[in-house]
Amino acid sequence: MRGRDDVHILAGLVAVFAWGIGPFFMRSISVSAVSIVWYRLLVGVPLMGAIAWWNGTPPTRKLFKASFLPAFFFGTSMALGFASIKATSIANATLITTIQPVLVMLVAPRLFGERLGVKKILLAALSLGGVLLVVMKAASSSGASLRGALYAVANVCLWTAYFLMAKQVRLDGVNTWAFLSSIFAWSLVLLPPWVLVVSADVWEMQSMDWVYIVLMALIPGVVGHGLMTWASHTLEVTTASLIGLLSPVVSTVGAWLLFDQSLRPLQVVGAAVVLGALTLFIREERGTPVARLSPVEDPLLS
Repeated sequence: MRGRDDVHILAGLVAVFAWGIGPFFMRSISVSAVSIVWYRLLVGVPLMGAIAWWNGTPPTRKLFKASFLPAFFFGTSMALGFASIKATSIANATLITTIQPVLVMLVAPRLFGERLGVKKILLAALSLGGVLLVVMKAASSSGASLRGALYAVANVCLWTAYFLMAKQVRLDGVNTWAFLSSIFAWSLVLLPPWVLVVSADVWEMQSMDWVYIVLMALIPGVVGHGLMTWASHTLEVTTASLIGLLSPVVSTVGAWLLFDQSLRPLQVVGAAVVLGALTLFIREERGTPVARLSPVEDPLLS
């Protein structure tokens, strides 16, 4: 037992940053969000598989079978997330997904024995308040609908279920890339019927669209999912989910810098609150003793 290793916290932060810049690539692609999901998986599956094989850890038949349920949660969460954005306002869809840390904090103590003191709970609430301030001022809530809100609620519940199952898989010593290659492969099997029914432009990709799709597969996919899944062995799920609140902040600030979207003073205040509260939370977390895998079992690329 020893203090929390800074490299796992850093890995989680880099992963969330990678997720946060994903929407920039998506905005530059000419086809619909539904088609983007399909092509991201189409590129991501062989990429994840190649990384797993390169590390000498291809998924076993047993792992592939065991990955069906988390892959179902992962794939349907992705589909419902895009459906919610289409059916309701972006502000409402994003606001609802920020309840994930709350859901995690409700179950983490029971599932993983994580301890949440009063100070951590207050800092978590402050982080959540800051990100809500950023998102609420980011866009108009026009176009909101009950159907879209229900999609968003289902999305965050399914993603949380996947998030917790991924944590358990890593605690069981399953290799990061073997697990992710199985998840992406199953998702590619599960999602095509939905894509073919919903998308009207799945065959209309332009040449530059492929460049952005590959970048999405490499940065949010390999870097984001890879580092967060690897770090989840050591990071408490509460900490990992709270770090995830940085993603909408990164997206909002990036949209201001790259796409000249307005950034209001209250959004700047909210971003500062998120960064400050998460900094204090992480300082608390670094002093929490955790069990570690041995160096042989826990290398970055195995």
